[in-house]
Amino acid sequence: MANLEVKKLAKSYDGKNKVLQDISFSVNNGELVSILGPSGCGKTTTLRIIAGLLDETSGQVLVDQADVTKTPVYKRNFGMVFQSYALFPHLNIFENVAFGLKMRGLSKTEIKSKVEEILEITGLSEFAQKYPAQLSGGQQQRVSLARALVINPQLLLMDEPLSNLDAKLRLKMREEIRRLQQKLKMTVLFVTHDQQECFAISDRVMIMKEGRIDQYDTPQNIFHHPRTEYVARFIGYDNFIHFDQAQVIDNHHVKVGNISFESIDECEKAKVLTIRPENIEIVDQNKGDNTILGTIISNEYLGQSFKYRIKTELGEFQVEESRKKMRLVGEQINLEFPAKHLHALSE
Repeated sequence: MANLEVKKLAKSYDGKNKVLQDISFSVNNGELVSILGPSGCGKTTTLRIIAGLLDETSGQVLVDQADVTKTPVYKRNFGMVFQSYALFPHLNIFENVAFGLKMRGLSKTEIKSKVEEILEITGLSEFAQKYPAQLSGGQQQRVSLARALVINPQLLLMDEPLSNLDAKLRLKMREEIRRLQQKLKMTVLFVTHDQQECFAISDRVMIMKEGRIDQYDTPQNIFHHPRTEYVARFIGYDNFIHFDQAQVIDNHHVKVGNISFESIDECEKAKVLTIRPENIEIVDQNKGDNTILGTIISNEYLGQSFKYRIKTELGEFQVEESRKKMRLVGEQINLEFPAKHLHALSE
């Protein structure tokens, strides 16, 4: 497998519609990186340019420091797995997996050996003589994966490969992809719109917004330390307190309305405070700083916890609490925003 480096990649149509703007990132050898974002953010365009299926407007794609930007797709030793399985219906599973090797002119003996090996690794040996229509969706996606892997690609590119599967199969297949990626030490670029999916299997995650990279970091750092309000909202932060620099007391304190807040982060260049619903604490007494009085306006039972919508002088907040008994609508409570969980963000 290889190192991938993308430098200042841009894509526009008619010189006006800018789909990608100055995209630069790297993927290390043996690393699984996910590109995460909503429809239209440029994630699939990025993948297709790297694959050679789409021409860039400017920028470079390098693999092991070799510039492949202008290399035709058929000369790039990349494996590709797409949302549609793209299997040949008239070929059996063995023949589908062997197709890429035949195109490369390998001998029948080499093809047989490599195909049997990858079918064994992907758990498809018993289906070798079956046809795609005889397999389930999950099995067909494994065939697509086996076909991409059998050529021993420098880089594996995956574009929403699990989106056509039901929830149970998605979970099983994402575990399978991660197992194979680690076993074979594959370098993988994985495109998805599903946060839970990409956080579960990725070494690093790239979150895109309107053709740009908004944050590129480990799943843990993104989850606990989002840099912008866009990233925070995308990964499930529901609570936001907006302020301007006139409300900053010092580098870790701001005053919004009548409430002073302390944050673990630096506030002097920030414009928003955020906290996850499960990190807000319901307390018996108002402790002054980082505490606000509120009234429950809705409640939900989530199984392991209860979720409340709380109305306060600074707006509404979402709060999750683990306890045996649900609090009632109309009840007044004190909300504490612990400084260690209160993050300062740019807009």
